[in-house]
Amino acid sequence: MNKTNNSHKNIIGSILLIYIGLIMLFNIIISDKDFSDMENRRLEQLPKFSFENIFKGQFISNFEKYISDQFPFRDFFIGVKSYCERISGKKENNGVFLGEDGYLMEKFNKPHDKDFKNRIDVINSFAENTANINKYFILVPNSVKILEDKLPYSAPVDDEYFYMNKVKNGLDKNIKFVDVYDIFWDKKDEYIYYKTDHHWTTKGAFYAYEKLAKSMGFYPHEEDYFNIENVADNFYGSLYSKGGFRNIDSDDIKLYIPKKSENYTVKYYEENNTSDSLYNMDNLNKKDKYTVFLNGNHPLLKINTNIHNGKKLLIIKDSYANSLVPFLTGHFNEIYMIDLRYFEEDLSKFIKNNDIDDILILYNVKSFFEDDSIKKISW
Repeated sequence: MNKTNNSHKNIIGSILLIYIGLIMLFNIIISDKDFSDMENRRLEQLPKFSFENIFKGQFISNFEKYISDQFPFRDFFIGVKSYCERISGKKENNGVFLGEDGYLMEKFNKPHDKDFKNRIDVINSFAENTANINKYFILVPNSVKILEDKLPYSAPVDDEYFYMNKVKNGLDKNIKFVDVYDIFWDKKDEYIYYKTDHHWTTKGAFYAYEKLAKSMGFYPHEEDYFNIENVADNFYGSLYSKGGFRNIDSDDIKLYIPKKSENYTVKYYEENNTSDSLYNMDNLNKKDKYTVFLNGNHPLLKINTNIHNGKKLLIIKDSYANSLVPFLTGHFNEIYMIDLRYFEEDLSKFIKNNDIDDILILYNVKSFFEDDSIKKISW
């Protein structure tokens, strides 16, 4: 009997050692990835060693994130875990809820008071330093708020609307808050959010464009100004990947193309190349089809249009802006887009050197409160 037990222990121990050895081997053989197509985000890289980071506790924390992000066959294990949890009746996984009608919605957690104040303070400081420039702010509610009636019963989410109002009331008077909440609430039965992705749809972006136009003092084009083209009907977005839920209908991606010909030159500074289109149609063959809009996120890009009115717009943004900007090209001569997550230049010098007339700050609620790069806006 003892011999049998010892044999079992030896077998189990051997399997464990083989497993650990294989994982170590795969970690050595498989190169680190910079970006996860499945999760639509940059992956943690090996942190730089320094005694300062160790004393601050940053090195260990970042190393744990690195191991988690670079774990071999990570996507496969996430899928297995999610499948097992779903068949057990679980409606939430990895911060993503499976709602009615196949909608996937990302959980919103309220910000800490100190962090909230810090974000408002840096934006107000920015407003003081750009007093002579028109400034607008759009904070886009996520589907988890607008479509909250589709959430599972008693889903533990905090109220985005409450914190949107806190932002609105806390902003400097020189920043015009463009409130899109009411129009989104009125249109919530329309297809304004993707089911499997965290972004708004092009239709949702169009409604925000209409509201922004009125705030900025120009007349928006109506929908019949555009040919609405369905360019993809098999889009599975970031929440499909993150949540791991399967057997869900895919999304459509539509482009609003002006019937009247418009000419563009899009300059991508990081890549040092240009394009004559706002859309990278090749990306429709990739996992993240949302990057059809302006080829995804970039530190800085510039759009020149054939609207020769001399007006220059700077957009400080997250990825929600990518599908909104094509509507604005019919109203501005030059549009600059800066993504503070990747932009490393001096923002104040950039604004002064380019004679910016208008500045739009556009974030969705979740990324605004979770992404610390917004704090780089102050100088």
